[in-house]
Amino acid sequence: MSARGTRRGIRGRSAREMDDERFLNSYHNASTPPGPDVPADLVGFMLAADPVLGDAAELSRVLARAHQGAATQLIGEDWAHARKYFSLSEKYAAWADYDTPARGFGIHAYAHKVRRPIRLTDEALRARPEWRNFGGEEGRHPPMRGWLAVPLIGSDGDNYGFIQVSDRLEGDFTAQDEANLLRLAALTATALDALAQLHLPKHRAKVADPGQ
Repeated sequence: MSARGTRRGIRGRSAREMDDERFLNSYHNASTPPGPDVPADLVGFMLAADPVLGDAAELSRVLARAHQGAATQLIGEDWAHARKYFSLSEKYAAWADYDTPARGFGIHAYAHKVRRPIRLTDEALRARPEWRNFGGEEGRHPPMRGWLAVPLIGSDGDNYGFIQVSDRLEGDFTAQDEANLLRLAALTATALDALAQLHLPKHRAKVADPGQ
């Protein structure tokens, strides 16, 4: 299991902008390297998608003004090879090395299943029947405060996963935050489409024609 972190400097900003962006430019992307059981074409897709999903996780925080952002990538409904990318502010520095793979549990499994945006206040999040408080990862997983998740749907309906944010800097997530993340998700899915066409042509053909 590997993890990598990067801290980006801030130059040419006003004092107010710097105060905001000291949270928005510190991030940590964590992923599990493809194992030996992963087919070579899927490995190629995963590695090519790494920077796309890493940037999506970071940009999600900027767009929604959140302390936490993440992007989860799957192929179909298979969580066995899921890859998750975190972007955490300095508020969550204690969790900077958290790199447990996504397993499709609780509210996160629900986000992938419903294939539509989900925007919840913290109270509404914890009232959801799918909320499991991270199960066995409770106390290790970064705590959540409110939630906004949008799906990554490809041009032919393939579900690549979802982008999510939690703990907005001020107040609850808004309809504008949701609209902004949907635009980011559309751009991200377009990039994943192009990579899948290159690395996963058989999978793409099956998605386009399930009967073949």
